[in-house]
Amino acid sequence: MLSVTIADVLKQMNIKMPSDEGVLSFELNGFSSLDRAGLHDVSFWTGDAKTETGLAGNAGGVSTRAFANINAGLLFVPRLFETSVVEGRSELLPNVKFICPVDNPYHAMVTFMKEFVERRETFEETRIAASAQVHASAVVEGVVGENAVIGPNCVVMKGATIGAGTILEANVTVYPRVTIGEDCVFQAGVVVGPRGFGFYEYEGKRRMVPHLAGVRIGNRCSFSANDVVAAGFVSPTVVGDDCHFDTFVQIAHNCTLGNNILFASQSGVAGSVTVEDDVEFAGGVQSAGHLTIGKGVKVAAKAGVTKSLKAGKVYAGYPAEEIDVWRRSVVKLRLMGKK
Repeated sequence: MLSVTIADVLKQMNIKMPSDEGVLSFELNGFSSLDRAGLHDVSFWTGDAKTETGLAGNAGGVSTRAFANINAGLLFVPRLFETSVVEGRSELLPNVKFICPVDNPYHAMVTFMKEFVERRETFEETRIAASAQVHASAVVEGVVGENAVIGPNCVVMKGATIGAGTILEANVTVYPRVTIGEDCVFQAGVVVGPRGFGFYEYEGKRRMVPHLAGVRIGNRCSFSANDVVAAGFVSPTVVGDDCHFDTFVQIAHNCTLGNNILFASQSGVAGSVTVEDDVEFAGGVQSAGHLTIGKGVKVAAKAGVTKSLKAGKVYAGYPAEEIDVWRRSVVKLRLMGKK
């Protein structure tokens, strides 16, 4: 958990200070995406607007209704928002303690996270329950719960938490900021919490996105050999309860998976995908990023998901479509090919 003030952040990032001492001393203890931010979090808004404008003469603004429930301790916003901000405050964002106009909010957020999260955060000391079994070749710097089993050559880094009864079989790596629930099983070679594959452009250069929000995994999940679950950027990658993944499954950064999900071998989801409860992916299914896979969806083998899928339906093909439509299309193509 962070322990900094708004003044600390503004000073380190060379941003103009407000005159309000109360604002300057306001404590910040976390970070999050805009939709999940709390009153003491740092967050950012890039200026994207899908609702009607609420700022006269500002096409990049959003309506009062759209921002009514936004909370944050400090919010980076585009410089074009500056005219509506006085001393870091705005009527449009009544629940944000300090609004900070910058040239590039995304880059400002990255800079903040590198300076105040990656370099300054502290983790709980190593703690291994008396009933846990830890192989002599394992490296454990995090927290391990009752009756957990840490197998040969496993690595549990500082800041990781392994729940009661969870088993890491062999050569499993768990990064900082990862929390794993109870009674999970991780087969050999699983990696949980590495930096996601994310980049952004700033001043003509491609730069890496830090993924410091980690991973949260629920209870009674199983991960087969060589699966990878990447860490989130400002909100954690989440896997619910009773989820099971075959070998070589990839769950990218910022994804949110519900409960009772099954992914067969070599399937995966790109960044920022929401997978609702009871979804099943057959072997080799791949999903593009920033989509929603509805509750109870089933996707046939080797399908490519390029758009959000409606709940309760079965899909196949590339691009994935409802399976009855796909079957008819295949038949027609075969008949055309015979002519």
